[in-house]
Amino acid sequence: MGQRRIGADEMKAIELDITRELYRVCHEEGLRCVMAYGTLLGAIRHHGFIPWDDDIDLIMPREDYERLPEAFARRSRRPYYEITWYRDRSSIYPFIKVVDARTEVVEHYVDERWCRTGVWVDVFPVDGIGPDDKPFDQVARLRRKYDYLTANVHEGSSVMSLLGKRVLKAVMPKEDIYRIAQRVDDMARATPLAKSDEVAQLAWPIGPGERMPRSIVFDTCPYDFEGERFEGPRDFDLCLSRWYGDYMTPPPEGKRTPHYVDARWV
Repeated sequence: MGQRRIGADEMKAIELDITRELYRVCHEEGLRCVMAYGTLLGAIRHHGFIPWDDDIDLIMPREDYERLPEAFARRSRRPYYEITWYRDRSSIYPFIKVVDARTEVVEHYVDERWCRTGVWVDVFPVDGIGPDDKPFDQVARLRRKYDYLTANVHEGSSVMSLLGKRVLKAVMPKEDIYRIAQRVDDMARATPLAKSDEVAQLAWPIGPGERMPRSIVFDTCPYDFEGERFEGPRDFDLCLSRWYGDYMTPPPEGKRTPHYVDARWV
């Protein structure tokens, strides 16, 4: 690619502006949008991005999440910010990415058929969940299949990783990646949020630690993030402890790694 490369700080600036626009649209439309995962951790521990991280993760109640594509298309003042998701085959993922269409990002560990997108912000739906953890196991099995179907067999963290991906990709039955995304999405929304005392992000979950009280998306307050104020769960300690354990202790320097991507202006 001959386009000008986007460095880490510039990528973060783009993601911050996408987030600012998302929150503005959500506020005007009465939609709940909440910081989660490393973004919430960054807000609490660093008042912004985790220094070695380079993405933003948000969650929304399912009903508001389903309204977001139409609302964003109608309300956004940034015509180059676009909603992508598997439902219109603009993305292979079973959740929404809001991307800057002026940019191109290559995810090196993803098959070349699907590895190109724009600088993005991830938006995940939050759904109801029943008393057992079976949905986490079901989605995890689909995720493993999904990961191998989308794997780039020319990239890997080790020789054994490369060999494993090549063997598995050769023997696995060929399946429609969009159909797998549909199955994940269907599993995620199987239990209506309104009928559940507990909730979870099941579209791309960490695991059973995703199980949370409803307050994660319905009892929020603003936190500082890179000079902005974005909503996050009021009980951030519960969320971060379940996701990361001792979240206030940074990982060893050797494990402070960003995403393996190449971003450029197009």
